[in-house]
Amino acid sequence: MAELKGVLKITGKLGGLSFYKMNGKIIVRNPGGFDGEKIRKDEKYVNVRNNASEFGRCSKFGAKLRRALQPFVKDLNDPVLHGRMAKMLHDLMKMDALSGKGERTVQLGLQNAESTKILGGFVWNLKDGKRCRYDYDQRTLFFDRIPAKSTKAEVTLRFIDPDEGQDSLEFVDVVFEVPLPCSAFFIPESGGFVDVHEGLLKFALIRFFDGSGLLLAGKTAVEFG
Repeated sequence: MAELKGVLKITGKLGGLSFYKMNGKIIVRNPGGFDGEKIRKDEKYVNVRNNASEFGRCSKFGAKLRRALQPFVKDLNDPVLHGRMAKMLHDLMKMDALSGKGERTVQLGLQNAESTKILGGFVWNLKDGKRCRYDYDQRTLFFDRIPAKSTKAEVTLRFIDPDEGQDSLEFVDVVFEVPLPCSAFFIPESGGFVDVHEGLLKFALIRFFDGSGLLLAGKTAVEFG
């Protein structure tokens, strides 16, 4: 990289060199970048291809999962959620012990028993922290912290199929209203669990409302069960 001095003030490409402005100065350098053909075929770039393939699958699954969790994810108003989810989903993908590197999938990673720790430990509402805990086996939602002025929680139990759906993952909802204050809410037997089969991702999505029925902004909770 070199700096151009003198009266010439050009940007762009000239004679195989690239000229561009940086910090008020004209910088000259040889064009760089990756050779796409080599990356696609050269054995030296096999790890690059494998990483790109897995990143693409994580990104696609993450986009589908975010759509399946709407409108609750939108309530979080988290500009870095996409990146945080990508890292979490890549950690899940690495639990796929059946596939070789470059062929691993989030879906097979989810079949590992340890995957529930990763999903359960993920903090969806980073600004507000964890307010609730959802125990699917005990059929109980625990309220550890209730927002001030909240008199009601609307609870949506959403069961998401990680293997289904084109644009969005398919899901089934069961919705309850919970009067507050309340430390724990037991979900009745008639709560729509009959149609829920193994392999579904089980989420509790909680919105809090004040006495006027207005949604409390920034307090929405997303919990994996």
